[in-house]
Amino acid sequence: MKEYEKILEDIRPFGPFQIRVFLLVSMFETPLAWAMLLPMFTSAKPEELCIVHENNNTTGSKQDECWDKGANGSSCHFSNSFTSIVTEWGLHCSSNRDVPNHITSMQMAGVLVGAVVTGQLADLFGRKKVLYAEYLLLLITWFGSAFAPTWQVYATMRVLVGALTGGCLVVNFVLPLEFVTPSWRTFCGCIGLWAVGLITLAGWAYVLRDWRHLTMATAAAGVPMLFTWWFVAESPRWLISRGRLGKAKKILRAAAKTNNRPVPDFTELERVVEETQHKKQEQKKYFYWHLFSSCRLVRGTFILMYAWFVSSAVYYGMNFNVANLAGDRYLNALVSGLVEIPALILVVCVNNRWGRRKTVACLMLVAGLFSFSILIIDMTDNMEKQNVLVVVFAMIGKFGISGGWAATQVFSAETFPTVIRNIGIGACSMAARVGGIAAPQLVLLGKDSKAVPFTVFGVLAIVCALLMVFLPETTHTPLSDLLKYDTSVYLTEQSVDVPLTPTQTSVESEETQPSEDLQPLAGTERETCAGESGVGKIVT
Repeated sequence: MKEYEKILEDIRPFGPFQIRVFLLVSMFETPLAWAMLLPMFTSAKPEELCIVHENNNTTGSKQDECWDKGANGSSCHFSNSFTSIVTEWGLHCSSNRDVPNHITSMQMAGVLVGAVVTGQLADLFGRKKVLYAEYLLLLITWFGSAFAPTWQVYATMRVLVGALTGGCLVVNFVLPLEFVTPSWRTFCGCIGLWAVGLITLAGWAYVLRDWRHLTMATAAAGVPMLFTWWFVAESPRWLISRGRLGKAKKILRAAAKTNNRPVPDFTELERVVEETQHKKQEQKKYFYWHLFSSCRLVRGTFILMYAWFVSSAVYYGMNFNVANLAGDRYLNALVSGLVEIPALILVVCVNNRWGRRKTVACLMLVAGLFSFSILIIDMTDNMEKQNVLVVVFAMIGKFGISGGWAATQVFSAETFPTVIRNIGIGACSMAARVGGIAAPQLVLLGKDSKAVPFTVFGVLAIVCALLMVFLPETTHTPLSDLLKYDTSVYLTEQSVDVPLTPTQTSVESEETQPSEDLQPLAGTERETCAGESGVGKIVT
C-alpha cells in the first residue's frame, strides 16, 4: 500500500521506533536458535572407552563404534567428557543407534506443523499476540523436556518444542518487515541474532556438559524476552488490512513522536481505506489455497517452496553434521556460527545492488560447489588425510547457504500480498521444515561415507541456484497488500494473475478491491502464465 509506505517515509523509514521493534523482535532469535539446535549437543555420542582383557593383560582404547559389552572379555563405557540422551538411555547400539537422528527429524516435523498453523493464526489474531503466546508455551515445554524419564517422552516434548519454535520464527520474520519501507527490507530480513544463538550455544554446551542442565539453563535464559511485550507494537499494516485504522493510526502517531517527527497526514490513507470498504462486495477470508489461485502464484509458490526446502535441508544438515567433522565439536560449532555473520553482512551490502535473484543464485552456487567439492576430495584423496581442507570447504558451504537463505527470505516477503503474507511465509516455512526433517536423515548417509551428505547438499543447492535465474526481480518495489485478478491475462502481456478458483478464504480482510501492488509477485517483467519457458516464479 503506497499510502502506508508514504507515511513511513514521513515519520522516518527506520527511526528509533522501528529500531526498537526490530532489535527486540530479533532478540527472540537467540533463544529460538538454542531451542532448535540443542540436539547438536544433547543428541551427540561421546567416545566409548573399552577395556579388553587378553591373556591377563588389560589394554584400553577409544572406539567410535559400539562394542558388545561382555564379548571377548571386553567391557565398555562412555568417556565422561559430556552426557547426552545417548548416554542416558543407551541409544548407541543395534536398533537404537539411529533414534537420536529420528528424534531430531520428529522435532523438525513439529516445526512444520507449527509453521502451518501459526501462519493462519497470525493473520487471524495479529502478529504480536501469537508470537508471545507461542513463545511462553515454548519456554514451558522446553524446560520441561529436561525432566523426561524416557527417550519416548523426550521425543514427544521435542516435537512440541519444534512446533512452537517454528511458529515463533514465522511471526518473528514478518513483524519487523511491516514497519519499514522497501529500502530497509534487506537489512531487517537478513540481519538477526540467530547466528549469535548458535555461537553462544557452543559456549553453553562447553560449560554445561550434562544435557539436562544444558536444557534447563538455555530455557531459563530465554525468560527475559517475555518482558519485551510492553515495548513491541502490533503491525499497523496488519491492523489496516483488518480495517482497524484507528488502532493503526495510534501506533503510527507514537512512532512519529518517538522518531521526533510531526504527526503524519492520514487523509490519503483514510480515503483509500474508505473507498476499499465501500467497494467491497463481501468480506474476504484467505486460506492456503489462495497461494495457488492463479497460474503465476502456482508457479511462484512451488519454486519458492523448493528454495526454502533446499535452504533448510542444507543449513540444518550442515549444522547437525558438525559432529562428523574432524576436530573439536565445540570449536566447529562456534566457527559454524561465526561464518554466518559475514554471510549476512554480505547480503545486506549486495542485495539491493545486485538484486534479489542474483544474490540468492550466487550464494546458493557457492554453497553447492564447495559442498560438492568434498566429494572430489574424497575421490582423489582420503578425506581423513585432508581434514583441514574438508572443514574449510564445509564452512564456506555453510557461509553460502546462510546468506542464500537470508536473501531468499527477503525475496519471499516482498512477493506475498499483506492479506496472505503470513500464510505465504508459513507455507514456505512448511517446505523448509520438510527439508529440516530430511536433514538428520541426510546426515545418516554419512555412516558409510562422510562425503555422501555433502554431495547431496551440493546437488540440491546448485539446482536451486539455477532455478533462481528464471525468477522476476522485486528490488525496490512496494510491498503488495491485496490479490489482484485480471481475466484478460491470456489476452495481453500487460495483465496479471488470473484466478484458478473462486476467492473464498479464512483470514478476514476489510480490503477486497484489486491493488496495483501485487506486482512484486509478477515482478517487473509482466508476461502471461505460459511465459518464461514454463518455469515458475518464486518469491524470496
